[in-house]
Formats: sequence, C-alpha cells, structure tokens
Amino acid sequence: MQKKILYLSPLIFCFFLLHSCSTSTTRSCSTGLKVYKEYDRSRKFDTSSNTAAFYFRPVKIDLYYPSIEKPARQPLLYGDIMNMYEQRMNYNVSPDSCKKTSRMLAKMFAEYLHLDSASRILNYKTNIYADLSLPDQKHPLIIYAAGMNGSSWENTILFDSLTKAGYVVAAISSVGIFPGYMSGPNDLDEQVQDILFVKEKMKQLPFIDTAKIGLLSWSLGGSAITKAAMLSDDFDCLLSFDGTEIHYYGFDKSWDKDYDSIMKIAPFRPAAIHIPYMYLSGEHPAKVDSIYNIMNNVSSTDKYFLKFIKGTHEDFSSLITIVKTVAPQLGNIDNNRHQLVCGLTLSFFDQYLNHKTTTTTADYINRLMSSHQGMLSNAYPQK
Repeated sequence: MQKKILYLSPLIFCFFLLHSCSTSTTRSCSTGLKVYKEYDRSRKFDTSSNTAAFYFRPVKIDLYYPSIEKPARQPLLYGDIMNMYEQRMNYNVSPDSCKKTSRMLAKMFAEYLHLDSASRILNYKTNIYADLSLPDQKHPLIIYAAGMNGSSWENTILFDSLTKAGYVVAAISSVGIFPGYMSGPNDLDEQVQDILFVKEKMKQLPFIDTAKIGLLSWSLGGSAITKAAMLSDDFDCLLSFDGTEIHYYGFDKSWDKDYDSIMKIAPFRPAAIHIPYMYLSGEHPAKVDSIYNIMNNVSSTDKYFLKFIKGTHEDFSSLITIVKTVAPQLGNIDNNRHQLVCGLTLSFFDQYLNHKTTTTTADYINRLMSSHQGMLSNAYPQK
C-alpha cells in the first residue's frame, strides 16, 4: 500500500501568471475546462456488461483551454476538480461518491503536508471556469499522462498557466485494465493506448493545431509517454517529471520486478525516440544497485536532464503551491522549485512545440544553473 500512496501523490509545479494566450495575436484570456467522456470502441473493458457504455474502454479527458469569454460567475474550487477524480472509472458515479473520494484525498494530503485542515485545500479558488466558450483560433496541444491512478488535480495550476501561454492541455485519467484501478505493469499498455486514442480525438477539434502536439507526464505517466513516442511520429516533443522511465534498482524490490515487466511490454525501442526530450528529476537514493536511464539510449539530438537537489517525487505538484498559498505559516515549503519547473516547462514547449526561439531551453538551463548553484544538477544518473 505504501508504494501506491507514493505514486498517487503529485509532483512539483507552479504558480506563475502569463498575459498572452493566443498563438497569433496577444489577447487576454480565461482558462476553460471541459470534460470529454469518450469510449474507445477498439478496446474492450468490462466484457460481462450488457451495455455498450461499459463494454468498451472508457477514456476521460479533462480539456484545459484558453477562452476569450469573460465569465461573470465564480471560478472552480480545487475541490470541484478533485470531485471529478472518481469519474475516471465510471462516468455514472454520483456526485456524493465523488465528494467522499476528494475529501479522503485532501485529508491524506493535508496530513502529509502538516496542514491543519483539509478544507483549506478543497476551498482553494482556482482561475479555471467550467465550460467556457471554446477557442476560435488554433492552438498547440499538450497531452498530459497522469501518474498511477492520478488525475488532472495533480497539476491544475500548471495547466492554467499553460493555457494562458496559448496551449490546450488534454489531461488523461487512465484507469488500467478492468475493473479500473492501475496496480501493475499490465495496466501501462492501456495508458499508452489512451494517449494514442486521445491524440486522434483531439485532432478532430477545429481549434487544435494538429502539426503541434507535445507530451507531458508525471511518475508512471513518463513510461507511458515514452512508449507512445515510440509508436507514433505525430508527437513533436516530450517532457517528463520524475518519470518511471528512469529507474533506480534496489530501493523498492517489488517495483524492481514491475519495472522489468514494463520494459518487456512492447514497444521498448528507446532508439525510436528521436524528438526533443526533457526529464526533470527529484533527488533519488544514492545507494542503489544499478540505474536504468532511458535517455542514454534514445536517438534524440536535443535531450535534457535536470535534477532538483533535495527535491522529492511528491514535491512536483500544484498541490504544493496551493498549500503554500492557503497556509503561509508553513513557510517556503517547496524552496521555490515550482517557479523553476514552470519556467523550464514553458521554455521547452515554446521552443520545440510552438517554435518560438526568443530563449532556447539550453540557454534557460544555463542561466538557472548559474543563478541557482547547489540547487540544480545536469549530471546524468550513472551506475
């Protein structure tokens, strides 16, 4: 159970506001959220079901997008977004059931972060609005693969920032094989297929620039996006946050076995990854048996590894920013890492997805390495 809690926790992210949202002109925008509840009819889910709605593979997509609508209503609370988490398994889950789950998660996070009340997390007011008018211009698409049994609540604030920079983010809440709880390597292939399914679905939307599609992930989602990049040439770049595609043997023996199984799941051809690739890492145990670093084997000419010294897997989350905002008495609990991650994220996608060259990713990293000595390292993990 301990490992599942680890991979359910979020990752380190950000809270910075950008003022331009259009890829062709500068206009102020609001962030909209629309939920798509799709079924992949090429895959079976519950074969015992008598209804098509449960027989085929459910794929829930939380779509964050820039909108020119100026809403008069209140934005969503963070609890509203967490309430949608339960629906990743069953589109007919009652709102009461969803709220029970979100309260449980918020309580767990509050205890982990030493926050006195989970309601502070749930009542945090986002800058995101449900079902705003859809974009009237084409935008680059970023497909986000959540961590094991995760959902878009992991990085909601980051998605808000990306939409204000002109991107559409399709966050996938994968559920693994039936009955819908990811627990092992066999579930990963379903997450990979979800990514490819979402790519095709999103390409049908009139406001998606189909020539600009990137991948973003956290934790187990890293293994999923790298496999997706091995299968399709439609992706322009991929960015992984402390993803499981780099593995440290000896820290968790049961996960070592799972990882070996993941590597055997087709495809596993790192050389097939030829697009720009960035990996942002927390600090992992120094004493391990061995390390598998996929980046040593990919064929990408533009690849970046950056480690946040003393950064943990759980640090990489918009949740950290929310807690930091609602409980200032806790101090600078993330050591400002979220600002650095946000800057790196935007620099990477601006260069390799939106083809902006004002500041290259390499230059941005060099500046950070100079200004934050002792906090960052670009040395590849080797053993």
